[in-house]
Amino acid sequence: MALREHKSLNEILKFVRENEQENPAHLVLRAKQFPDWPIKEIAEQIAARKKAKDKLPEWYNHPEIIFPPALSMEQCSSEATAKFKASLVKGRHFADLSGGFGIDTYYLSQQFDNVIYVEQQTHLCELAAYNFQQLKKNIVIHHQEAAQFLAETGVHFDWIYVDPARRDQNQKKVSRWQDCSPDLTILLPDILNKCENLLVKGAPMLDISQGVEDLKGYVRNVYVLEWKGEVRELLFHLRKEKTTNPSIKAVLLSDDGEVKKHFEANRVEEETSIVHYSMPQKYIFEPSPSLMKSGLFKALAKAFAIQKLHPNTQLFTASDTLKDFPGRSFLLHEIIQVNKKALKKILPDMKVNLSTRNFPMPVADLKKKLGIKDGGEYYIFACTLQDESKRLLLCKKIKNQ
Repeated sequence: MALREHKSLNEILKFVRENEQENPAHLVLRAKQFPDWPIKEIAEQIAARKKAKDKLPEWYNHPEIIFPPALSMEQCSSEATAKFKASLVKGRHFADLSGGFGIDTYYLSQQFDNVIYVEQQTHLCELAAYNFQQLKKNIVIHHQEAAQFLAETGVHFDWIYVDPARRDQNQKKVSRWQDCSPDLTILLPDILNKCENLLVKGAPMLDISQGVEDLKGYVRNVYVLEWKGEVRELLFHLRKEKTTNPSIKAVLLSDDGEVKKHFEANRVEEETSIVHYSMPQKYIFEPSPSLMKSGLFKALAKAFAIQKLHPNTQLFTASDTLKDFPGRSFLLHEIIQVNKKALKKILPDMKVNLSTRNFPMPVADLKKKLGIKDGGEYYIFACTLQDESKRLLLCKKIKNQ
């Protein structure tokens, strides 16, 4: 029996909320204390709620929501990224061809009059139907494969959304469209014949240029979504009219899905922008993870009138601080040789936050060589400079960045 059908569901969900700090594995060992309850499923709910607290706060705070198994919780979008996606779309008719747990369907549905959720896995369809009912959302469920739904539907959609499953037959993570399910390179013509706009979610590890190329010239915009300091997903916006130079947008999101900072350019701008190089000046600038993923380093240098430290060192420098730089800003204190004695003279407690940029030694090995301890208010970038020298840049982070 599915958990949502259990006669004691309300009591079980109350127990889950009251015991969410319990170790799920320890709870399973106490199964004999609850002979009439599905303790394994209850333990899964407790584990899922631990993840949902930060990732899905609205659903976490709803007392009747039931969460899916661990893999679906891992793969589903966060509330922040789902809300951002909802800000991109609007219209009358919408379909999510890879409904899954239903997070994206739920948030994107708020911009449409008619919404269809499509999913081939029975248990996810049933779970989504239950949760949508608790959330009072009128969303039509189709238990089908995406290709079958497209072949049978007579609706022309304003927007279609697809989040292909990124696991192969051996449950290993994959990223290229051809290795995902459904294979967008095959299904793309059928989807574009049924909609005005297509939004596709890609894995953070997907190469952006390859992802665009494999979608055959239909990509108009690429969004690199960063939340809590990590790239969480790539979004590709497609239309039937082809374009050769899509816009690439690095976006830093707040917990509410609002844009905190962003940077936008395209490959032509990146290729034609002239970048200047300099030895370190008063300020050092580190691009955010989404900017690093976008690869728009020359365009960034041009837009902010800053210099790079080296062609392959993705750090920038200037004599003045910057407003709205998409990343972190630092005040440079010292340029130090890669030498334990030289560092200890300037930083006696050897407590510092270390990272490397275009440096021939991994962080762990460099920490050991220098005798560095993690922490403190200082940051060191071990990097290659314009003159090819290897140096340690001792910095302090500028607050409110």
